[in-house]
Amino acid sequence: MEAIFTSIQREKAKFILNHDWAKFSELSSTEIKKLGVIWSYYSAKIEGNAYTYSETEALLIDGVTSIRKFADAQMLFNLHNSFSSLIPFIRSREPLDLNETSIKDIHSEITNGLVENNERGCFRRRLVAITGTDYVPPEEEHQIKEEIARIIKEQKEYSDPLEKAVFLHCNLARLQPFIDGNKRTARMVESLVLMKNNIVPIYSTKDEDFVRYRDGLLKFLMRLIDTIQCAEL
Repeated sequence: MEAIFTSIQREKAKFILNHDWAKFSELSSTEIKKLGVIWSYYSAKIEGNAYTYSETEALLIDGVTSIRKFADAQMLFNLHNSFSSLIPFIRSREPLDLNETSIKDIHSEITNGLVENNERGCFRRRLVAITGTDYVPPEEEHQIKEEIARIIKEQKEYSDPLEKAVFLHCNLARLQPFIDGNKRTARMVESLVLMKNNIVPIYSTKDEDFVRYRDGLLKFLMRLIDTIQCAEL
């Protein structure tokens, strides 16, 4: 498999993997609950969610809603429920067997009340576009299933859990297998891999990093398109 990280990034990855603060197993139950709120807030913020952190805490801990769009509150509820529901599995010794069904289950929970029920946890059957590019993801359901199978197979070849997580996140976001909620699903899969490998999911509190996140995804996509086009020549 082609390496994802540069030599500098590999050194940073080693630092994270060996740092005590990065170990998920060191978190108490209270800290994990707080992490769930923080993770939900920043994951939603990337999507343009208008809730502030204080409003997010009030919503997810106390059940107090703010004068915001219903969809913003539902998005946060879904992200938090999905994160929380995975904690017993993460703490168990059961190995992570990522497959098509588990990815669909995550999508179904993350999009509850935000897409039609017949599209929750189901691969899309119509075209979608990725803003900022001319790239058109596969349209046919059988193409999406084939790509999902390829992604699941290839991620197993990465021994570094950080590299594996990045590979899954970027490839799922690129594929856009669902009608909506793709990036949220990709981030949850990424975080699941990290936590199952005893790594606290990484997030940033810096606004500029949200822009870098979006730019990074687009650059990954454009590089992939260039690679495919060169191979076809």
